[in-house]
Amino acid sequence: MMKGLVVTTDHRAELKNISLPSPGPFEALVKILACGICSTTDSELIRGTQPNNSEYPCLLGHEGIGEVIQIGANVKYFKTGDWVTRPAGILPGTTRDGLTSAWGGFAEYGLVTDYKALAESGSKAMLNDYTALRQNVLTNGPQVGLAASVLSIALAETLDWSEKLSMANSTVCVNGTGIAGLSLVLWAKLAGASKVIALGRRTERLALAKELGADELINISDKTGIDEVKALSNGGVDVFMEATGVASQMEVAIRSLKPGGTVGVYGVATDNIYKLDWRWFPPDIRFMMHEPQEHLARARVIDLIAKGKIPVEKLMTHNWPLDDFQQAFDAVQAGKVVKAMLIIA
Repeated sequence: MMKGLVVTTDHRAELKNISLPSPGPFEALVKILACGICSTTDSELIRGTQPNNSEYPCLLGHEGIGEVIQIGANVKYFKTGDWVTRPAGILPGTTRDGLTSAWGGFAEYGLVTDYKALAESGSKAMLNDYTALRQNVLTNGPQVGLAASVLSIALAETLDWSEKLSMANSTVCVNGTGIAGLSLVLWAKLAGASKVIALGRRTERLALAKELGADELINISDKTGIDEVKALSNGGVDVFMEATGVASQMEVAIRSLKPGGTVGVYGVATDNIYKLDWRWFPPDIRFMMHEPQEHLARARVIDLIAKGKIPVEKLMTHNWPLDDFQQAFDAVQAGKVVKAMLIIA
């Protein structure tokens, strides 16, 4: 048996004893070392508002790092001792012990699928599976450490997404000072933006945005920030990255742009975009929605961490043992941490 964090049918998070996963021929068994807390998805799953998961009870957690301890007969690209990303205590599309999968990284053991070996075998079963494509060996994970390895999952997601925007020599505004917004400030500066403006409501988070490369800070506790952004950017920014997840902030994004500018929509769901009053929208602006391929950028994030370009200790600020999950979730929801993880091994 193993411990796993389960969201019950009445939307409570509870630690339960469940059976261990058993690896199939193209799967590896993983001892999960730690799993990052996603302030958005994990909270939505507990509340029952996550659009991609509506089956309960389910095993929670999707930002895990673990060590391979056993491989299936046909596994070729994982080996014992590898650190791997996103192990799933219950693989998506399967059930065990009456539980469905909300990925299941908050558990003592999980599985990863060797999708490359599976593809080479001629099977098409998992080639487009969201989880399998993101379950990879984390090269240099042990060297940079567990906190950096867990953090790399969240940072790789925003890096891959931000690289689809043209920010070199551009004026960029980032709205939001959660882990997504703060990392987008960092990526904009590293991409060569000529000016980075950060919007937020917390003085200490804005100060951190400054450390990460923001040239200008706007506290929007008592204002929209639109006039201030225009004043600091000579009439409007080239790129506005919306990272609050609040649909009403889209008006701020649109009205802060110069003609022909780009709105990068990281946090707001597509369905909520369609509900907006399109009379705000100038015809010449461009939109880029949230479609990251985090596994494609993870090696670059690890390389930047190894080179000292990313201050891990300022971003992965807290950790708790798995048994103290409720204290951790409460602190995350209260905004007391930038990024946190649960230590499992």
